[in-house]
Amino acid sequence: MTKVILVFTFLFVGLQSEAQEFQGKAEYFWKRIPKKKTEKVQSDKKEPIDPEFEKEIQEAVKRASEKQYVLTFNKTECLYEEEKALEKPKNNSDEISISITYVSAGNKYLNTKELSSVVEDNIFGKEFLVVEPLVKQDWKLIDETKKIGDYNCFKAELVIPVSDKQQQAYEDFLKKDAKKPALFKMNKPEDKVVTVWYTPEIPVSFGPDNYWGLPGLILEVNDGNAILLCTKVTLSNKEKTKIKAPTKGEKVTQNKFDEIKKKKEDSMKDEDGVIYFQH
Repeated sequence: MTKVILVFTFLFVGLQSEAQEFQGKAEYFWKRIPKKKTEKVQSDKKEPIDPEFEKEIQEAVKRASEKQYVLTFNKTECLYEEEKALEKPKNNSDEISISITYVSAGNKYLNTKELSSVVEDNIFGKEFLVVEPLVKQDWKLIDETKKIGDYNCFKAELVIPVSDKQQQAYEDFLKKDAKKPALFKMNKPEDKVVTVWYTPEIPVSFGPDNYWGLPGLILEVNDGNAILLCTKVTLSNKEKTKIKAPTKGEKVTQNKFDEIKKKKEDSMKDEDGVIYFQH
């Protein structure tokens, strides 16, 4: 009897060891949800748009609206990174080249053991590391299921309320706009509803971007502006690479980062609130 207990204990310790080394990688496809089409702007001379120019614009919009990301994770840590696509080489110097970019933060690192997060970001080229404690996200679990690939998934929703900072910025804009109408209008901020699908079959509490805290890996996200869909998952019981937090940039809190960014943007605005870039 003692022998059986000893063998069982040995196997249990072995399983614990494997669980600690558990690591995986999830690949995601990000696509921006297109807004409602608006009428095309016509010139006074009603000259047709150059087909090559229009084609390049459409390709630039497509490149900016679709991205690839990789989430590397173990039981307590994850690193979310964008996979940079190679630029298409120009055939000659006269070829039209248009670049469109949707601004987003850089690599994101989460640690649920230490309850901390580190996010790369920049302000007009200057690099920062935004270091913040992890705050539990208030998910609402919904009794709906579907399959994503081979995984059984469950639905959850998260409501991100309008922050005091967003509300204050909108109220400040309204006051300025009442005195002198602004060239660019600010939309009234609204609560954001994020819908996700997660699978308990991959027992980690991470997901793409900075979504976390569910009883399984998040495989799909829809935040109303974009969709993130997991296209591939690779799991391993043996740790292969160490997950490291980003280290390049000045360490600041989110509030400090927002303060520096606002000060820099205000210094570059004209009286109509338009930012001018100087080369």
